[in-house]
Amino acid sequence: MKIEELARKYALINALEFSGKANVQAVIGKIIKEDESLREKIKDVAKIVAKIVKEVNALSLEEQKKEFEKLGIKIEKKEEKKELPDLPLAEFGKVITAFPPEPSKYPHLGHAKAALINYVYAKKYGGMFILRFEDTNPELAKKEYYDAILDGLKWLGIEFDKIDYISDHIERYYEFTEKLIKEEKAYVCLCKQEEIKKNRANGIGCEHREQSIGENLSLWKKMFNEFKEKEATVRLRIDMNHKNTTMRDPSIIRIIDKEHPRTGKKYRLWPTYDFGTSVMDGLEGVTHRFRSKEFEMRDELQKYIQKLLGFKQTYIQEIARFNLEGVPSSGRIIRQMIAEGQLYGWDDPRLTTLMALKRRGFLPEALKEFLLSTGISKSESTLTWEMLESFNRKYLDQKANRYFAVVNPVKIEVNGLAKEVEELLHPDYPERGKRKIIVSKDIYIEKNDYEKYFGNVVRLIGLGNIKLGKKPEYVGNEILQDMPKIHWVSEPFTKIKIMMNDGKILDAIAEPNIKDCNDYVQFVRFGFAKLDSRKDMFFYYTHR
Repeated sequence: MKIEELARKYALINALEFSGKANVQAVIGKIIKEDESLREKIKDVAKIVAKIVKEVNALSLEEQKKEFEKLGIKIEKKEEKKELPDLPLAEFGKVITAFPPEPSKYPHLGHAKAALINYVYAKKYGGMFILRFEDTNPELAKKEYYDAILDGLKWLGIEFDKIDYISDHIERYYEFTEKLIKEEKAYVCLCKQEEIKKNRANGIGCEHREQSIGENLSLWKKMFNEFKEKEATVRLRIDMNHKNTTMRDPSIIRIIDKEHPRTGKKYRLWPTYDFGTSVMDGLEGVTHRFRSKEFEMRDELQKYIQKLLGFKQTYIQEIARFNLEGVPSSGRIIRQMIAEGQLYGWDDPRLTTLMALKRRGFLPEALKEFLLSTGISKSESTLTWEMLESFNRKYLDQKANRYFAVVNPVKIEVNGLAKEVEELLHPDYPERGKRKIIVSKDIYIEKNDYEKYFGNVVRLIGLGNIKLGKKPEYVGNEILQDMPKIHWVSEPFTKIKIMMNDGKILDAIAEPNIKDCNDYVQFVRFGFAKLDSRKDMFFYYTHR
């Protein structure tokens, strides 16, 4: 399609979108996206577009519509953003949701999805969103994890109305535990962990189940300073033959004699997950909560605990577990891989922690759109890096200015080239300006390009045409449609390093303008990258 035809097409589309008035820059951007070879004729393109936009804008809206229909132009439908379905049992202004992470690891995409959905619903219904740290295991809780969760939510733009910590409510748990013991709803068990596990599997109650209230209260008091770890636990007295094994006299209080990052050694008796989360939902008045379906079997127990203690039951909805194909998300596994040197850390580019994604150059608006697009179904689906990248590319393409970098350079000597060229920082945004590149006879191209096109004429993007061979030569500047176009770097150049997604670090050379780049760049024909250190000119590869 000729430039004039493209200009007419996009001028009409743009005009009809904006009440009959097309914008020159918007039309230029659409043309370049359709035919990238026209970047090198940007001045000519701009003149033609300006002329045609003037003509189109002179037409009435009715005339524009008639010409649009006559030309048979098809417009791609914009993808509608998915809306979350309405909440059951929800009253506007009275919805309270919560995101309750354990501060035992850095947050990943799965945490982000749970937080985002609870946040969005709270906002949708004019309610409250609570961030609650379920910090009931002093062995795993660390200040760096609290901070990482707070930083991750802030980066994503998820704002909480209240922040809470289970560790601030431990005395209340002691009160509830004593109440349950006095009501014969709980007892202190002295069985070893292996025996408890075996008895629960076989539906057998132990001797401690029959202890009197007095005996249990006496043992309960001893748990505060006499028993050692794993020597005693408090268990609910429910039904050892219950079809849901979670309901077979579960533990609700255990001894953990480790220093806590917030409370030090003030407490040694800590609530288990089910007791901790169900009580806090009750105390905070949480009306609705969305969480991963790995907790589905625990729903019955948590509702039972809330009923025992007289709390209004929280509406819980499980959603599919969130994992990208082939990416570890288990904190235990990641900690082990870091300890063994298989990963650099929690921000290793192979991980989906928010820290890693941010460092690689993923944008929060892209992550949120991607996460919401996966919906709130319990049905598992295969999610891939490619899916996530497609959302990010849409946003990143607008931000990232273009630069040349060569990763595996072959040096060639070419005489007759221009001494200096100018390239747009971004082809769709000419107003950002241009970058000036000094050119010497020494040119560096990718080894793959050199071998692939040896003996053929190629175009050095923005510079000219050369015939590759033992003695490469300049053969003119005419732009031919089917001519291979390759990127290049000349002397002087800047040395850079690029951390790839597999953890390997590549050495490369780039045009000197790279020293003035913003955080996000696109290396032409290589991919997007994020500047990690300007001092060292170190980049993290994002994706194609």
